[in-house]
Amino acid sequence: MLKQKTIKMMIKKKHILRATIIACAAFALSWYLINYKLAPTLPAYETKLINENGINISISDFKGNFVLISYFQTWCGSCIQEIPDIIELQNWAGNENLKVIFVTDEGIEKTEKFKLKFAPGLDFYQSAKSLKSTGVNVFPTTYLLDKEGNVIKSKLEGYNWNNEEVRELISKH
Repeated sequence: MLKQKTIKMMIKKKHILRATIIACAAFALSWYLINYKLAPTLPAYETKLINENGINISISDFKGNFVLISYFQTWCGSCIQEIPDIIELQNWAGNENLKVIFVTDEGIEKTEKFKLKFAPGLDFYQSAKSLKSTGVNVFPTTYLLDKEGNVIKSKLEGYNWNNEEVRELISKH
């Protein structure tokens, strides 16, 4: 009888341990997805952006155009790889239809060197807040907004923005 109670207790502890491990794994996975695999809510709506001339801008200033916003860092290889596709997409859509914005929290000197080397002619902005404090933990974190300012596509890490799906999104709106 005592042996049966001991066995039942061991089985119960085993089930509790298994449930605890599963719950911890689920929590860890959800934390990872939220912080590193799902694009956060667009931080540009709450964050002051400053253009290269020191003028504050708002994303709402670009309503009426599609807007592609890429949060980047100058050290980010995926950010650099994404730029030629973004330039091709902007050339396809035209400057009057698609506004491309690159946002960083790095210093102006670093950003200027980066721009000259990889993306002359594109617009770069400083974030008044650190990107990490806005929820951007992965670079690049990029959003495509429709003409009303709604996010219609977002991607983390490198992505070929010059593809049929993105072109269709821009064409059908």
